[in-house]
Amino acid sequence: MSAQIHHGQIQKTFSHSLVAPLSMLGEMKDRAGRVACKTPFYHWLLSSGQSPDQLSVRLSDPWVGQADLGRLMTQGVMRAHGASLPINHDFWRMSEEAPLWRDHIHGFCWLRDLRAAGGDAARRMARNFVDDWITRYDRWDAGIWRADLVGQRITMWLSFFDFFCGSADEAFQEKYFASLNRQARHLSRVFPAGLSGLPLLRAARGLIYAGLSFPGRDAWILQGFQSVLKEIPKQVTSDGLHASGAPENLLECAKILLDLRYALNRAGLPIPSMLTTSIEKMGPALRFFCYPDRKLGLYHGGQEGEIAEIDSVLSQIRGSKRPMKGSSLGGFERVMVGRSFLMMDHSSCPDAPFDQVWHSAPLSFEFMYGRDRIFTHCGGHPAHQDWQQILRHTAAHNAVVVNGRPVHDLRADYSVARDFAPIKCSRTENRQACLLEATHDGYLSSMGISHRRRLFLTDTGHDLRGEDTLMSSGGDMKSKEVALRFHLHPKVQVSQVHQDQDVVLTVPSGSSWRFYGVGAKLGVEESVYLGNGTRPVKTHQLVLKTALDGEALQVKWALQRE
Repeated sequence: MSAQIHHGQIQKTFSHSLVAPLSMLGEMKDRAGRVACKTPFYHWLLSSGQSPDQLSVRLSDPWVGQADLGRLMTQGVMRAHGASLPINHDFWRMSEEAPLWRDHIHGFCWLRDLRAAGGDAARRMARNFVDDWITRYDRWDAGIWRADLVGQRITMWLSFFDFFCGSADEAFQEKYFASLNRQARHLSRVFPAGLSGLPLLRAARGLIYAGLSFPGRDAWILQGFQSVLKEIPKQVTSDGLHASGAPENLLECAKILLDLRYALNRAGLPIPSMLTTSIEKMGPALRFFCYPDRKLGLYHGGQEGEIAEIDSVLSQIRGSKRPMKGSSLGGFERVMVGRSFLMMDHSSCPDAPFDQVWHSAPLSFEFMYGRDRIFTHCGGHPAHQDWQQILRHTAAHNAVVVNGRPVHDLRADYSVARDFAPIKCSRTENRQACLLEATHDGYLSSMGISHRRRLFLTDTGHDLRGEDTLMSSGGDMKSKEVALRFHLHPKVQVSQVHQDQDVVLTVPSGSSWRFYGVGAKLGVEESVYLGNGTRPVKTHQLVLKTALDGEALQVKWALQRE
């Protein structure tokens, strides 16, 4: 035994002594690379040789922009994610200070909005923005020349060539092609730049677009697809979901793969079978997460999305146009009874790096009636890291929370400790009702508790009942605080709680619902909603509070239409 311990200690010490210098060496290499990129020599290197002066293949962007946002830009205001930025002398400086604005502005996706607005004013504004960008940012910058952002920018500049550049004078076109060439060369040199997930796909798409568009750059196409074909199985599950579990990420991933399919078709090149198969799996999965209001569920950091964008993606994927009814997919249960809609999450934690954005919300659910969202998760933030991490907590979902802590151990590096078993879920249904029953043991290692949730939807969807049972398996038998949280959509109105037991909810369509609980005290607390945009919207949550004092606790609750 002592020899084994001694050997383990030596191995651990040796491993640490080896990893630390290697890590330091990697950091020094990255730092040296950044210093080299800042030099005039690197700019000269990217500029050396002949720049293209025409496009081998003219690509276009198939996604619909928002004309009202484009017209707003021509009037001097840029709007994105619910926030506004004046287009004035401080515009570029302000764009650099906030990550959200930096990625939006320097990624040039807003060209879609200007094109949707139409007219010469929008066209000139697009051209002036590109011209101004080249004047200010044509030399390497750590943030603005980040590989995924460069890939996004290249994609947009090439896709909107006919919109803002095709009719431009020779001087502008020369600047445009020279800058594009420098950015593509840099991207090829640094790619894949340690990226993974959607950022890797954005960078690869830009490199592939440049390879297809510029004569003699076939190597860029191969370089990009070599990473894409390795990455697709990591991101697209066998069920067609995105590995992160977020429907919004599934939407973006589908858009990128559709872009690549379109570009290859445009160039007359064969489509890899993996690309085709993955797209055809993702279509029904995306439809699965489309709620009756035609927007997406708020799972694992995703937001609602735009209806036009979702519809556009679904229209381009074979077999995804049919409306979904009740079904199960990839750890999610979708139930429709009458006009009521229920979605429950019993998915498994994904592998790294996607566990770093996965939310600790086992057996959580969302519920709506018609097009009215009633119980909804708090959502996600597109850029603010603090908000992103706060919203991963179990308490930000319609779930059971014990002692105010998340079900899973969320580490300092944002990963999830994997000391829990897969969730088991059973489903029993007919045309009139559906029963979901699932159990998780996420609290077992920390507090010796397992949780069983039963959800029953019946009476043409007018009666949703729940039963939550906590079971303690010995060990620490101290009293534990238990809270069942039900976050409400901001448009739901709440009456006063009656005798700590029931409350009436009124939804925008005018129908009233009564919520009540048995075995816990009911209260109304403040909550936030980040289903779209960047600004949290104030809302409320219903909370059933009690304590687990013995071996078992059961709380029953119901939401019934009046």
